[in-house]
Amino acid sequence: MSSDKRVGMGPVPTSPQMYINEKQVEGMSILKKFGWKLVCIRRPGLGHALTVLKNSQEKSIGVLGEDGILRLTPELKIRQAS
Repeated sequence: MSSDKRVGMGPVPTSPQMYINEKQVEGMSILKKFGWKLVCIRRPGLGHALTVLKNSQEKSIGVLGEDGILRLTPELKIRQAS
C-alpha cells in the first residue's frame, strides 16, 4: 500500500500560482535566476500551502514563506521519485 497522500496529484501543480500569493510568485521568479527550482507545493486540506524549493548546485532545500522570503531548512527531507 502506498503512503502517498496526493492521490493522482503530482508534487508540482500545473498552475503553481493558484496555490501561492503574489509575493511568493515574485520571490520564486528571483530565486530561479540563482538556480533554485520548485520541488513541490504541499497542499493540505485546510490551511496554507507549503512551497519547497531546492538548489541543485548547493544541495540546499528551503521553504518559500508567504512573505516571498526563502528560509533554508536543512532538516527537511525530500522523497525521491520511484
